[in-house]
Amino acid sequence: VPDHRGEGDSAREQLKIREFTFDHSFWSLDEDDSNFASQEKVFAALGEDVVSSAFDGYNVCIFAYGQTGSGKTHTMMGYEDDPGLIPRFCNALFCRLHDNSSASYQIHVSYLEIYNEKVRDLLRGSSLDSNKSVHNLRVREHPRDGPYVQDLSKHSVISYEAIANLMNKGNANRTTAATNMNDVSSRSHAIFTIIFTQARFLDGVPSERQSKINLVDLAGSERADASGATGQRLKEGGSINKSLVSLGNVISLLAERSENGTKGRHAFIPYRDSVLTWLLKDSLGGNAKTVMIATISPADVNYGETLSTLRYANRAKNIINRPTVNEDANVKLIRELREEIARLRSLLEGNVDTSPRVQEKLHENEARVKVLTEEWAEKWNESASLMREKSLALRHEGVGVVLDSTLPHLIGISDDLLSTGVMLFHLKEGITKIGSDESDEPQDITISGANVEPEHCVIEHKDGVVVLHPIEGSLCAINGQVVKEPTRLTQGMLITLGQTNVYRYNNPEEAREMKKSMQVRKSVSALSLPQGEHNSMISPRLSLLSQSMSDLYRSNESLALNGSLMDISSTTYREDQEELEHKRLEIMDLENRYTEREKERQAEEEQIKEELENYMEKLRHLNEEIEYVRSKKNPYNSIVDGLRQLDRQEEELLEDLRISKENLLEEIENLTWFPDQVTEEESISQVIHDLERQITEKNEQIQQVRRASTSSRLQLEDKEKSLQEKVATEVEKLETLKSQYEMEKKDLLASSENILHEVQDLALREEDLLAQHEVASEEKNAQWKVVLDELNEHTSRIEEAWHDLGENEARVKRKMQKGSFSSVQEKLECEAETQQLAEARKLLEEEEKNFAERQQEEVARIESELEVWERQKAAEIEALHLARRELLWQNSDKLRQLDEQIEEQKQVLVNAKDEVMQVNQEKAAVIKEFQKQIDALKEENSVLTGELEEMEKRTEEKESRRKDKIVELEVEIETLEHTYNLNLEEIQNERMRLVGLQEEVLRKSSLEDSGEQNRLFNVSQQLKAQREDLDTRQKDLESLQKELEAKTSELESRQVKFDEERETQLDKIEYEKFRLLDMERQDRVNSLVEQEVKCRLFEEKLERERLRKLEREKDKQEREKEIQRLKSLHQREINQLKAKLEMSNNRALASGNRVTRSQSCEMITSTDQRKNLIRQLTFAEPPAVLNIEVPTFVLRGSGRDLHYEYLIKVTIGDESWCIFRRYSRFREMHNALKKKYPVINQLVFPPRRFFHKNKKVAAERRTLLE
Repeated sequence: VPDHRGEGDSAREQLKIREFTFDHSFWSLDEDDSNFASQEKVFAALGEDVVSSAFDGYNVCIFAYGQTGSGKTHTMMGYEDDPGLIPRFCNALFCRLHDNSSASYQIHVSYLEIYNEKVRDLLRGSSLDSNKSVHNLRVREHPRDGPYVQDLSKHSVISYEAIANLMNKGNANRTTAATNMNDVSSRSHAIFTIIFTQARFLDGVPSERQSKINLVDLAGSERADASGATGQRLKEGGSINKSLVSLGNVISLLAERSENGTKGRHAFIPYRDSVLTWLLKDSLGGNAKTVMIATISPADVNYGETLSTLRYANRAKNIINRPTVNEDANVKLIRELREEIARLRSLLEGNVDTSPRVQEKLHENEARVKVLTEEWAEKWNESASLMREKSLALRHEGVGVVLDSTLPHLIGISDDLLSTGVMLFHLKEGITKIGSDESDEPQDITISGANVEPEHCVIEHKDGVVVLHPIEGSLCAINGQVVKEPTRLTQGMLITLGQTNVYRYNNPEEAREMKKSMQVRKSVSALSLPQGEHNSMISPRLSLLSQSMSDLYRSNESLALNGSLMDISSTTYREDQEELEHKRLEIMDLENRYTEREKERQAEEEQIKEELENYMEKLRHLNEEIEYVRSKKNPYNSIVDGLRQLDRQEEELLEDLRISKENLLEEIENLTWFPDQVTEEESISQVIHDLERQITEKNEQIQQVRRASTSSRLQLEDKEKSLQEKVATEVEKLETLKSQYEMEKKDLLASSENILHEVQDLALREEDLLAQHEVASEEKNAQWKVVLDELNEHTSRIEEAWHDLGENEARVKRKMQKGSFSSVQEKLECEAETQQLAEARKLLEEEEKNFAERQQEEVARIESELEVWERQKAAEIEALHLARRELLWQNSDKLRQLDEQIEEQKQVLVNAKDEVMQVNQEKAAVIKEFQKQIDALKEENSVLTGELEEMEKRTEEKESRRKDKIVELEVEIETLEHTYNLNLEEIQNERMRLVGLQEEVLRKSSLEDSGEQNRLFNVSQQLKAQREDLDTRQKDLESLQKELEAKTSELESRQVKFDEERETQLDKIEYEKFRLLDMERQDRVNSLVEQEVKCRLFEEKLERERLRKLEREKDKQEREKEIQRLKSLHQREINQLKAKLEMSNNRALASGNRVTRSQSCEMITSTDQRKNLIRQLTFAEPPAVLNIEVPTFVLRGSGRDLHYEYLIKVTIGDESWCIFRRYSRFREMHNALKKKYPVINQLVFPPRRFFHKNKKVAAERRTLLE
């Protein structure tokens, strides 16, 4: 800001005011300031919502943007005493997980940096040379999951301490350097990614949500003149600014797309212009909740960077993302299937005879839910086991599992070849007793073996200090030395108890302190001995070899001791000694060879250093010679050249100023005035007026549709009410007819004994038929169950074969990938085994296909047999019902009329109910149609309202942008003029200095004599020739340099093209592989579901059969009750008739003397008739003539139910009855009579399987049965 301002300066200052929109603003410069915002306050405002969104299943992203040194890394990472957003977020995440113990969870962490547009894994182990970090990870894009980094390590964590260790490890590996703006400037972008998965059962339904949290620490934007970057720092700054420019372009295009909404074609978003935007594709414009933190500097010298950062953030705020909850596809499918199951069950409404298609769909969905739920539960078994072992802090490290324990502990070292477990004993605060199981007191750690005492020793742990107290008479050794006194244990000690129990002592706290001290010593040695780096690399290797030798010697001694004490044979001991000696010689040979090669490498390195020093010395001499030649040149020519150069610079500067100013003024003129402005404003106002008119019309249409909907609904409700009244009337009529029918039926049965007997006979026939049906049904169900059991057993055998085949294929695949074959024969055997497994897979697939076809055929056959059987049973029972109805109709026309009236009334009632249902459907359709019209009108209305608001908003924003652009252009013009004046002033000063030097040179040259001038001329000619020679060499070097750069760029472009093509092919291969695996898995699931559905359908059929059986039993009981009632009524009538007959007989005897012979005969005849009637009614004594015949037999049924039935003709007096009975009924009667009358001769009844189809046997048995 200038010290003295003119009249226009105040107005120009007001034009520099900018307005930006933000959600939060924090001042974190001075802690003593009352407005100071701490890290805790920043996290409370930003981080709490992010944690909640992560638990709700959303993807979230936080990234900080700003110039270098403005506090991005401080905000995101912080330091140990004042952590930033990322550590606080992780801590809050685990705190909430600790409070919510009902869910299982998995957390995977990755940490990468983008350095010079190359990706590096910060959590991967460092290479041997820490100064040569490798950035070789490739970014690829999955068709469904989006961009990802190939081979990026993912670490599973279950505690905040584990994730904090990973953060510290990654931060230590980050690339930082010192610049003029910041002592520890981040030279790369860092992305800390957390994959948070949580699973639980909610009301018996699995729920799984996954959140991807990207916590991004961007490198700061910088300018080379301000940061003073040169060389490598300048290259890094260029890569940083390139990626940030790409990020700005992406944000601008996303903001424009969000402003334009769904109108027009969407602009292409160049995500792949940089690695940063490619990896943040979902976070910027996809499925994520994103928070951007803009860090700015309060210094006035950073005004331009601050303004750029705020514009950046303002554009980012205009982006509209639509995040959704990330739910597992299988879990979502399970939920949808359960909803479908609930809908299908509501359709069934408890009716077992519902359409089989609906039931089949229901069982299919239930089976699919069962299979998917089991797969989901199996997937989470590993997570549950990790949660159970939280005290040991199990974590995956590559293909291994690391046990992190915070307590001191002992790890058992066993020589048992059959031992496969890891023994770990925690040493908690207090006393830990160690002894054998023979001790009277229980021991905390039980050991066994030679020289083990019942109470062997005690380990005391107090305030972090662990001391071993041997008990007198026990054998205890530490690092091979026998101890008798209390000894303090330190990290890594080997403890031997007795002769065979060896343990390693670990103290995590002590190990951590030792690691820190070793790092400090390493850093100090690296600073004090920079030339001994290679020696420092050699010493660990030599110490490792020496340690291996020591371990071998210790193992040798241990084996010797154990061998002598455990009676190992001398031959085995000698072989072990020879093998150990052989290995020792091999290690010594390797150590000597390594030392010789290291000496040769050092000699070659010294030689290369000497050659390099010689070349540097030659280059220094050449530079000195060039400088000497340049100093001997005539200064007058250089002065003239400098003046000419200044003139050219002044002209170029003036021309640039003129062109830039003209362009800016022209742009301002275009912004301030254009001829179509009035026309555009009129068209916009006309459009707004049309939109308002359309909105009003839509509202009127909505009201009209609502009125019409209300009127139609009322009419249909009135119609429905009248139909309901009609249905009620028809129901009353039907009930009246039924009651009349029952009364008439009772009267008929009471008046006619023959009809009663025939009805009873029909009832008995129905009972027999139902009993036969039950027996046949049980036999058929047993047969079908055998077939289905065989199918299920075959299915299980196929599943076991698939499982065995998968295990063998995995074993052979691991062996082929490992490639460690001892011989060519073994490799050939492995390849042959691979071919055999492939053939076995083909055979198993063919067997599975054939079995599936056979299974379908069997199920279809069983279903057809079941359907035929059901139809046959229904037809037979219906025939009996029809016979009963015909019997009643033959004896009563009134019953026939009532029955016909009942059927007509039922049909009328069904028609009335159909009309009611049709009215309800019509009402629902009308309501749905009107609601659809209302929704469509509302949607059109909302669209018009949105267009109206969008039009007004775009008009305002366009005007605001135009004004801002004019102000920016005016400021830019002032900046150009100011820069031009400064440059012009510098040029004038340089011109004055050169003119003074020129006058001085001319004055000195006039004083020299002509001989000196000739000598100078000769020297100048020589110098000119040398200069031409140097210029030629320089041009050659420049051409070679350009050629080298061209070749390098061509090679890089070819490499990039090749990498892109290879990545494309790999993506295609991976996608096809994923698709094939998915299809195979889907086929397996479909086959399992199909089998489950078939089993469910069969079980459902069996259940329906059982329910029908229960219904038949219930009907049978009701019929028996009815028959008993009729029998009791019949008996009462008989008793009344007996009483009347006895009274008549008494009266006849009293007046016997007064009657004539004819009257006596009439009385005797009447008495005989009454006696015969009594005998027929009571069956108290057998009739005079009784004849039973079995004249013939008939073949009934079909298939397995094929059987013979005998016609039995019973004659009593003048009346006869004919009934059909099966062979089994004769056998039951015969067995019952044998028990009651032992004198009856026994008949030999052949078995049913032989009898029921043999006509000859049936004919022979007819006479015997008679």
